[in-house]
Amino acid sequence: MAQHQDQVEYIALVGRILAAKKRNPEADTSALEREIDQLVYRLYGLTEEEIDVVEGRLDRETLEKAR
Repeated sequence: MAQHQDQVEYIALVGRILAAKKRNPEADTSALEREIDQLVYRLYGLTEEEIDVVEGRLDRETLEKAR
């Protein structure tokens, strides 16, 4: 059942982004996009370090050296 709830969260967030962009194509939806990012990170079980690599705050070589 958790999978269904996750899908509902994604769908709701995407719906909110699309609605905001329909009202105003220049709308700032970055906060909603970050919520989706967090859901994806949780889905894949990413560590904080891996998230830093994905978001460009840490390069992969530095992460590999630290391990």
